[in-house]
Amino acid sequence: MRVVLADACNLVRAGFKRLLEDGGEHAVVGEAADGQGLLEQVRRHRPDVVLTETSLPGMSGIEALAQLRQLHPDVPVLIVSSRGDGQLIRSALRLGAAGYLDKDGDPVELGLALRAVQKHQIYLSPSISHAAIDRRGSERVEDDVSLTPRQRQVLQMIGQGKSTREIASQMGVSVKTVETHRARMMESLGLQGINALMRYAIRGEREMLLF
Repeated sequence: MRVVLADACNLVRAGFKRLLEDGGEHAVVGEAADGQGLLEQVRRHRPDVVLTETSLPGMSGIEALAQLRQLHPDVPVLIVSSRGDGQLIRSALRLGAAGYLDKDGDPVELGLALRAVQKHQIYLSPSISHAAIDRRGSERVEDDVSLTPRQRQVLQMIGQGKSTREIASQMGVSVKTVETHRARMMESLGLQGINALMRYAIRGEREMLLF
């Protein structure tokens, strides 16, 4: 199985590479330290699977996942993170992640996850609370308890292409208030940067996930 690794930490990537290649069943064909590099490595190598952290410089792993699912829908993506909060997990599964691994888990889980991917199954680390996860694809953005009604309203209008000033005018609030909603949404959704939030909102609008 050909793998592309993405993690901002060189030592973490080296550790995963050793785990993957020691058994002789997997080969790391590309490595990336940031989101843009991950997209480039996948474009160049077209691996059998991607293994990526959720926090990458320049582009979060969640945002990279969203783009990979659009550009390379046939390449499964395994998320690896020390962040096990339900919102982040739900976002990853909703966007099409093939699995979610806890960095603090047993190394044997990596092999289990890759075997699950080969069988077109979803793998979740046992340490992750299943009670916090809905079935992939069944959760809508507006149903996510981490977003307030006003935040959902802002997200919908962002997806419709409205500017910050237009949103503020339509909601009858200040531009600063809209910017605050926007910042808190990015934190809740695990997105880095305005462009990431815009792409997320547009994707939700296109799939009729909002209202």
